[in-house]
Amino acid sequence: MEKVLVLNGSFCEIPLIECAHKLGYYVITTGNAPHLVGHTYADEYIPADYSNKEEILALVKKNGIRHVISCANDFGVITAAYVAEKMGWQGHDTFQNAKLLHLKDQFKEYLAKKGIPSPTSIVFSDAASAKKYLDTAEYPVIVKATDLTGGKGIMKATCVQEGYLAVDNAYKMSRSEHIVIEPFLTGMQQTFVAFLQGKRVVSYTGCNSYSPINPYLIQSETLPAEQLADVAEELCRTVEFIAKDLDLADGIFAFQLIRNGKRFYIIEMMRRPFGNQFLQLVEDNTDFPWHMAQVITQTGGDSATLQRIAQKRAFCGHHGIMAPQNGTLVRYSIPEDIEQHVYKKIVMCEPGEKIENCMNERIAYIFYEYESLEEMNRAVLTFNERISVVMEPSCEG
Repeated sequence: MEKVLVLNGSFCEIPLIECAHKLGYYVITTGNAPHLVGHTYADEYIPADYSNKEEILALVKKNGIRHVISCANDFGVITAAYVAEKMGWQGHDTFQNAKLLHLKDQFKEYLAKKGIPSPTSIVFSDAASAKKYLDTAEYPVIVKATDLTGGKGIMKATCVQEGYLAVDNAYKMSRSEHIVIEPFLTGMQQTFVAFLQGKRVVSYTGCNSYSPINPYLIQSETLPAEQLADVAEELCRTVEFIAKDLDLADGIFAFQLIRNGKRFYIIEMMRRPFGNQFLQLVEDNTDFPWHMAQVITQTGGDSATLQRIAQKRAFCGHHGIMAPQNGTLVRYSIPEDIEQHVYKKIVMCEPGEKIENCMNERIAYIFYEYESLEEMNRAVLTFNERISVVMEPSCEG
């Protein structure tokens, strides 16, 4: 039985592990968090830092592993590409392309060079130069660490003083100590996700993204995106252009973007499964088996042989229930008129457990389905007000 390594074992990787098992692989997970639930779905867990490409390469060689599957994290994509390149395996982009696409400074430079719509970004490798630029910048701006995901290392600044704080925050959190500064754009935030086969888009959808609590962390998503048809053709052309220009492997290709009517500006991109099992929503909303296709592709197979599936849900989404403050969770409750639309729930925090970072941690994820996009989008905007969360505050001092 061939061994496949899945980088990390959070709940996000469970569908990938299950697909690998269906294909007959012996699944090994890794990562430096042995308590994660995904490891219990694997045949074996071997501790290692999946962001350390040399450590993972050594693990692969020592344990006779034949394939590697990236996790729901950009560092995982970069490591998987490096290991695959060193081992001569198919199904992954080159290491250079993985870095270009997943490091914000390199990706923004590429977009500018190719004339693809994106905010004009300036890259800085030292805090002093960044702060000097901010002395005469036009505000508001957004400051980002180049190598982090999930909203970490990102702050908006409306004046010089806020800009200095944002620079210090980004540099403190960035592993590479590189940041980008760009204009802050207003508009609807959306995600466009496509699957590539032979550098052609064979399936796609999109979602609205809502971040009411932490503006840099998406809390709710609804599929399909509003007015997706207005930009889908151009976005597909853009994905296919990049795939051909860089000679990319088959697999997932996603943009995060800001929409103003029919105009869009790309702010991020990913070539990986998303966190929070978002890809399950994508699979439910389309007629394509995304998880299985990704596993087949990254293990060197041809996903074009897969049969289409029936669309399960025309209008669906998910929402991360978050606490109003740090402390111990007492209980949470979902009103019946919301609960009746919920078809899946992933519990992240049980009563009696602690929330230490209420701006990032989730208590639970709810997956919901509605009869219309309009009804769903209206309802989602009320979830934070109507889902009750009772906390026992942390004691200070």
